[in-house]
Amino acid sequence: MTPRETSPENGIDSDFRHLSSNPMVRIEGGGDDGTQPVFFEVTERHLNGGGTLHGGVLACALDSALGERVYRQASRRGRGPCRVVTTQLDIHYCEPALAGDRVSLEVSILRMGGRLAVAEALASVGERVIGKAVGAFYLSGSG
Repeated sequence: MTPRETSPENGIDSDFRHLSSNPMVRIEGGGDDGTQPVFFEVTERHLNGGGTLHGGVLACALDSALGERVYRQASRRGRGPCRVVTTQLDIHYCEPALAGDRVSLEVSILRMGGRLAVAEALASVGERVIGKAVGAFYLSGSG
């Protein structure tokens, strides 16, 4: 994996390419401020034995998108570099996704406190919702 690109003015990632530490899922998009949806393309290697997107792959993508959004929000609020650690992740799987589908992940911050943040994400393929997650995150380090 290549080093993350950072923005000199805020010290945070300018691109979601390296968002997931799982090399199976390359997440892209997000915009410079991280408020735009991110996405990934479902490929054959993302499928389970039934031929649909594996739930663990979607869980990884949701967790990564949620954590990145929390990190960016904390950075914009002047916390400086901090670690964002998932403390709870609740996922609801709604419909399957197939190889070739483009999964969009739209994240909203529900609560941003000094040490705890809560965010939700909606995973969709076009207009079809395939999953939803709510995550709680501990913020450690600077701030």
